[in-house]
Amino acid sequence: MKEYLNKVGDECIHCSACTKNCLFLTKYKMDLGEFAKRPELAKGCFMCDSCLRACPIDLDGAKVAINHREDLSGYGAVKFMKSPYKFRNNSKIKTKDILMFGCAFPGHYPETTKYLIDMFEGKMDFSIDCCGKPLEDSGLISDFEKNLERLKEMYKEKGVERIVTMCPNCFYFFKEKLDMEVISIYQKLEEENLLNVIEDEAEIFMPCPDKKSKELLNQIKPYVPNGKVKFKNVMCCGMGGGAKSKEPELAKEMMNTVKSEINENIYTYCASCSASFGKSEVKNVKHILSEMLGVKEKVDLGYFKNSLKLKYYKRNRK
Repeated sequence: MKEYLNKVGDECIHCSACTKNCLFLTKYKMDLGEFAKRPELAKGCFMCDSCLRACPIDLDGAKVAINHREDLSGYGAVKFMKSPYKFRNNSKIKTKDILMFGCAFPGHYPETTKYLIDMFEGKMDFSIDCCGKPLEDSGLISDFEKNLERLKEMYKEKGVERIVTMCPNCFYFFKEKLDMEVISIYQKLEEENLLNVIEDEAEIFMPCPDKKSKELLNQIKPYVPNGKVKFKNVMCCGMGGGAKSKEPELAKEMMNTVKSEINENIYTYCASCSASFGKSEVKNVKHILSEMLGVKEKVDLGYFKNSLKLKYYKRNRK
């Protein structure tokens, strides 16, 4: 048993705060102390951080799952697609700021991606690539470390000083893993005075990585004056941690709660959340970034087709 698993097993005070806030832990009638001893359940964790936010001593269920997953098979598809990312689109152009699109956003919002690339052409370069979080989440630590070193080397060669992210996961992941300045696309667009106000009465769904500090939400809120954060009782959109295939009923339960709480629309600022809602036939799904830019693109579920096309978009730029 790995060091962190021992730590959780020893330090858990069995207060049940984590269990009360997590459908997965509730289903198996366990707390994090017990989860640390149950490697066979590791693939069912949605890695939404609900347990971490609830735990009075900051024990981390996602970290427990990652430690367990290091010893599990079944993540070959993640390794194949993400190590390195099969649809990456990078160049050797020198750039101080770099538009880091990640992998989910271009696959589900291809027109907004092209709009941003064209908008900043000649001002800063772009990168369509995976930050590596899916590799780490899958317990593929060696592949994750290689990918991170590849990205670091690429940024160094390009002279990158600041990474501009589209994806909440990329934003927080890079802030934790890289010794570089990381900002969101909303901060960059605000610097350039390019953000438009959304007047709609937006029903906002917060992505998991932003629920603790709310950094991104606080950047967005001034531009969505009539917006309201809803769906606070929903643990996750269902896409987190790759757990949906293992726990489809839990994912369905989360989605049914979302559907029951929607009035007119659902605004996201995470492409994976948008895709999850789109696949579940949730109506009127809007991405805040695309709306702010005036592109107003509907979520596109043709991920592989879109990603393949964008792999070659302005690929020979100089």
